[in-house]
Amino acid sequence: MERVAQGILSPNPWLKGTSIFMSLMFLFSVGTVISSIATPRIVDAIWPDDWEEVAGPYPENGTADEMHEWQEGEAFWDETRDYWDSIMKSKLFEISAVFGFLLTLISAASVPILWSGDRDLGLKLSYAWVAIMVLNQLITTIIYYNVGFMPRYSEFGETDSLPWIDLVESVSLAFSLGQILVCNACLVAILIVVSARSKKDEQKYDLSSGFHISER
Repeated sequence: MERVAQGILSPNPWLKGTSIFMSLMFLFSVGTVISSIATPRIVDAIWPDDWEEVAGPYPENGTADEMHEWQEGEAFWDETRDYWDSIMKSKLFEISAVFGFLLTLISAASVPILWSGDRDLGLKLSYAWVAIMVLNQLITTIIYYNVGFMPRYSEFGETDSLPWIDLVESVSLAFSLGQILVCNACLVAILIVVSARSKKDEQKYDLSSGFHISER
C-alpha cells in the first residue's frame, strides 16, 4: 500500500512537463500585458505631433519641387497619424491587455497545481488558458484587419493598387485566422495526450500475498 500512496502523491511526469510549459506561457502572458500597455505610450512619447518637427518649416521661399515634396510628406504623415489614431480608437491594445491579464492569472494558478499532481484542476485551467488565448487572438486579429492592414494613403486613389491591397488583406485575414485555429488545435491535441497519459491506473493494487507467512 505504501507504493500506491507514493504513486498518488508523486507528481506525474506528464503533469510536470505541462507545468513547465504553462510557466513559459505565464511569461508569454505577462509579456502580452506589458507590450499592450507600453506600446501606445512609447509611440505617443516618441512620435512627433506635427510634420514640421520632422521636416522643418514649410519652404515658402523654396522651389516648386521643394514645396510640393514638403506637402506630399505632410499628407503622408497626417494619413499615417490618422491610421494610428484609428488603431487606438479600436481599443485593440486595451482588449489585448485584458485578455493578457486573464491569461496571466490562469497560467500562474495552473503551474503549482499541475506540479503538485492535481490532474483534474490543472488540466481544466490549461484548457481554459488555450480557450481564452484563441478568443484573444481571433478578436484582436479581426479588430486589426478591420482597421486595415496598412493606411489608405491618398496616393492609392490615383492608381489601381487599392483593389489589390483589399484582396491581400482578405487573404491575409483568412490565413491568420486559419493559422490561429491550427496552432491552438495542436495545443489542445497535446493536452488531450497529457490527459490520457496522466490518468491514474486504478487497476493496480499492492496487497499482501496470502501465500506469504506473516511474521509474528
